[in-house]
Amino acid sequence: MQLKTCIRNSLISLTIIASSVIFSSSVMAMDFVVPFDFDVPNAASLAVGAYPDYEGSDDYAFGGLPALNLQFDERYFRLMGPYLEVNIINSETFRFGPTAMYRFGRDDDIDDTVVKLVHEVDDAIELGAFAGFHIFDPQDPRIRYGASVNYLQDVTDEHDGYTIQVSARGWYPVSRAVDIGLSGGWTYASEDYMSAYFGVTSADEINSGLLEFDAGSGSKDIYIQPMMMIHFSESWHVGIGVRIKSLLGDAEDSPVVDVRGDKTQIIGGVGVAYAW
Repeated sequence: MQLKTCIRNSLISLTIIASSVIFSSSVMAMDFVVPFDFDVPNAASLAVGAYPDYEGSDDYAFGGLPALNLQFDERYFRLMGPYLEVNIINSETFRFGPTAMYRFGRDDDIDDTVVKLVHEVDDAIELGAFAGFHIFDPQDPRIRYGASVNYLQDVTDEHDGYTIQVSARGWYPVSRAVDIGLSGGWTYASEDYMSAYFGVTSADEINSGLLEFDAGSGSKDIYIQPMMMIHFSESWHVGIGVRIKSLLGDAEDSPVVDVRGDKTQIIGGVGVAYAW
């Protein structure tokens, strides 16, 4: 029963934390890649939260997101908003499988009147794969750790780029009803991705007044994410997650960030999940 409860509790660690980072339509694709390395039951969740208006923005918006997980032994199908992940390995420790995401672009719905005049980025479909592992304390399964790597590539010729994210996380129970967790990660982005989201063309300079900027490939961001789960029963749970991220390299130096936005990006959410 303890393991079963732990498994259900673990779902909240990913659905709520996932929800806390995938409200944004134009924020980072790899922010959708959150700790998925835990065994979980069937469950559904709904969360609400705040997120930057675009990647690098200092304006914030609010939104909500549903999530669904279906378990088949150790394999699973997991849909969280626009992000889909399927684990095809029937292993208690290792995870591997395909991923897909519908990434919303950056358009004239953003609040910044200057960045609105920079080229738009259309919605894109990204496909890729993930691999990872998780381990838990046999004496207390609520103590658990994991790591993963995720690759996503645009397949719709919208930004034509790809991202790779490496992340790690851990959970520890502080009481019968509360678990606390911490995760962190680093993201690499290709030149096409960086150019689409952080570049400023000569035409953009004329239209917006921002200086022309050629964004190259490299480290895009690094983040840390404290998390909490509150368990009201085996079925009902509440989760809280806050991701604090710092843009790096050309993402940080881009005029849409350095001049008009903020390299520090904070995304947070609170949600409710039901497991069965």
